[in-house]
Amino acid sequence: KHVIQNLDMILTPGRRLGLMGTNGSGKSTLLKLLAQELEPDAGTIERAENLKVVYFEQTRETLDTSLSLRRALAPDADLIVHRDRPIHVAAWAARFLFRADQLDTPVHRLSGGERARILIARLMLRPADVLILDEPTNDLDLATLEVLEESLSEFTGALVLVTHDRFLLQSVTDQLLHLDG
Repeated sequence: KHVIQNLDMILTPGRRLGLMGTNGSGKSTLLKLLAQELEPDAGTIERAENLKVVYFEQTRETLDTSLSLRRALAPDADLIVHRDRPIHVAAWAARFLFRADQLDTPVHRLSGGERARILIARLMLRPADVLILDEPTNDLDLATLEVLEESLSEFTGALVLVTHDRFLLQSVTDQLLHLDG
């Protein structure tokens, strides 16, 4: 089944594209094409040399729940690097609404919303020119949604976002593409 035909688009730094459409309309397929997880049956996708694409799938990465919050955020040391600046893990954790006294708490003792915040914090540390998010708001509490919105607003690369959260689409995207399958 052909779900995407005659699509011509350019993603440049700062482009904020929201994808909308019903289930089965091709949203996840388009994301996988952009993330190079699928190859197109026809047509071409041209990518800049050394392009760094980060893809956050609906299924999400898994967390090692035996790790402490500290090691889940900063595996090797108490410093992380964000935008070429070293930041202490406690300051990074605070940005994602964690208290300093939680740093040594095992991940398995954290709530689902707190685990989602860890994933967002780790996502924002990955070097990316293009950030592709497939339903990142699933199962997020209000506080975590606000952290996600703020983090996406600060991202300077190209953003491609699929979400049913209309407020988030309006807040962080500047262009919408509706796929009808």
